[in-house]
Amino acid sequence: MAIIQRADFLIPLDNVGYLIKRCGLQLSLTVDRSLAEFGMTHAQLSIFLRLLNGSAKTASDLAREQMTDTGAMTRMLDRLEEKNFIARKRHLTDRRIVEVELTDKGRQMADQMIEVATNCLNHHLRGFTTDEVDQFKGFLRRIATNNLPEL
Repeated sequence: MAIIQRADFLIPLDNVGYLIKRCGLQLSLTVDRSLAEFGMTHAQLSIFLRLLNGSAKTASDLAREQMTDTGAMTRMLDRLEEKNFIARKRHLTDRRIVEVELTDKGRQMADQMIEVATNCLNHHLRGFTTDEVDQFKGFLRRIATNNLPEL
C-alpha cells in the first residue's frame, strides 16, 4: 500500500515533496545571504566543499555530484576561478580531463565559510535535539537512496 495518497497532493503544505523542496530553498537562500560577504553562493559552496573534502577532483565529477550539466558547471567554475578560489588544469596524460583544486586563498577561507554554513544550518534546526537531527538525517538518507518505484 502506498504511504502517500492522491489526496495528499491537494494540500500542498502537507505534501512531503513540497516540504522538502521548500526547506531546501529556504536553507539555500539563508546560506546565499550569509555567504554574500565572501562573494560565494550556496551552489558554489557545495562545489567548494566537495573539493575541500576530496570527494570530487574534476569538472566532470563536480557536475555529476551536483546533478547539473557540464555547461552550468563550467560557468560556476569560471566564477570561482575569477575570485581566485579555485584553479583548473588539464590532466597530464588525458587533456580532455579538467582537474579542479582549491587555491591557497580558497583553503584559507574554508574555515570561515564552513562556520557560516554551520550557523545557517543550526539556525534552521533550532529547537531540535541532537537525536532528532540524527533521526532526520537518517530519514533523508533513506529518501535519497530509495529507487524510483515501478509505475
